[in-house]
Amino acid sequence: MQFKALPPLTVIKPLLTAALTLSTSPIFAEVLEIKVSNPDGSAVDTMVIFAEPIGFNPPDKVSEKVEIAQEEWAFNPFMTVVQLQDEVAFTNKDDFTHHIYSISGNNRFSFKLKPKSSNSITPELNENSAAQIAMGCNIHDWMSGYILVVDTPYFGKTNKSGVTQLELTQTGSYKVTLWHPQLESENHLLSQTIDVQKDVTIEWKLPTALMVQLPEVNEDEFDFLEKY
Repeated sequence: MQFKALPPLTVIKPLLTAALTLSTSPIFAEVLEIKVSNPDGSAVDTMVIFAEPIGFNPPDKVSEKVEIAQEEWAFNPFMTVVQLQDEVAFTNKDDFTHHIYSISGNNRFSFKLKPKSSNSITPELNENSAAQIAMGCNIHDWMSGYILVVDTPYFGKTNKSGVTQLELTQTGSYKVTLWHPQLESENHLLSQTIDVQKDVTIEWKLPTALMVQLPEVNEDEFDFLEKY
């Protein structure tokens, strides 16, 4: 039996190098870690944080499809953050119809979702700034949820320790903003400028305590709405 000789190593190596280059993830320049707390020092969970570059553009981002479920008479998740041009899919996972709507600026919409059906929107910014979209259900009045639309790939939510990390691809100055629909501040936003030249941790204490109240199912209306 004759064996076919392998190509010289000098031929294989460039091909292997090219394959590794194509599969390598983006290299992050620095990590901005932010810890958010109430005035009493307690950690603030699920606070949205996003960073916008000042004087330079963020990297290009491929549009994504983000799902918001209607599940057990609620929006899941209650708060969703998307980047401009992302598609938002509303999926009804209940066994009854929902009528989803919003009257928020240029992001107005209204449509019915039968059980196990879906419908999508592509939300816009609000006059070149982050857009806050409040949502409800015309059938189940207690249902509410929120979408925040940002024009940056750098965003996240704090964990139970009040911490989130933003992996930045470029050093420089950033406008860093906190958002929560129940934050007691102008437009529910707080911002500051942070210069990032290396990995940095910022401790951010809110001026007033964030008292989060999630919507609850109205038990009194169950009998009336069972047929919907």
